[in-house]
Amino acid sequence: MQAADQKSGSGPIGVIGPILAILLLALGVLLLRDALVAAGAFSGTPWLSAGVDGLKGFAPVWWLIPVGIVVALIGLWLAVTALRPRSRKTLPLTSRTGVFLHTRDIARLASGAAQDVDGVLDVSSTATRRTVSVIVRGTAEAGLRESVTEAVAQRLSPLQSPPRVAVTVHTPKEN
Repeated sequence: MQAADQKSGSGPIGVIGPILAILLLALGVLLLRDALVAAGAFSGTPWLSAGVDGLKGFAPVWWLIPVGIVVALIGLWLAVTALRPRSRKTLPLTSRTGVFLHTRDIARLASGAAQDVDGVLDVSSTATRRTVSVIVRGTAEAGLRESVTEAVAQRLSPLQSPPRVAVTVHTPKEN
């Protein structure tokens, strides 16, 4: 059996895509209305030709150059953004079947491993594909950071390329 492909997240054009879709839909409605008016289904004047007629007396102005440059740069940025690779939030396990763990699951594994270390009172973890950050609230035991780092690294060792583990230890204030 062939291994599964790594799951990818949504593309980087997440907000801009729906906005462009709404603008394209509005343009489609405008063109459909004008086509129905031209076919005689509705009475009235076409809006598109009225808009073009309004531009007949328009003369070039100096401020159109910077506006044109800005619009061209926005278009270039949109094209580059649309072609960028999709985000990946999973890491492969060392297996031939294509098993992947999401970064939030890696953070949960790290929290669970840290919670099992003696002297740990509370744990919170975050993970990316490269780093797992573990924040531990624990007793003032010597070597707590090293123990937590070792436990988390051991728990994440089945990953093909385990992320770097960063542990921060906070101890309760002495009265």
